[in-house]
Amino acid sequence: MASTTAQQPSEPAKKAPRPGLQEYLKGVRHELKSPQTHWPTRPELIKMTQIVLLLITVVAIYCGGLDFILSQITERVIPHK
Repeated sequence: MASTTAQQPSEPAKKAPRPGLQEYLKGVRHELKSPQTHWPTRPELIKMTQIVLLLITVVAIYCGGLDFILSQITERVIPHK
């Protein structure tokens, strides 16, 4: 016959205390000053900025065109009086 002993629920594991904001900012400063951090050169930065601006322009034109087309379709389906 199987024994039916009730098991006590185990207490949840205690979490390690989180470091405060000051410790976090110290870690950020250390990481930014480490030699492993790669900062782009000026030409790299200019090229990446141009790419971002171009992509923003393309997406804005796409969204504007899509908005115009959908508003024209909506206007034909539900005309303003």
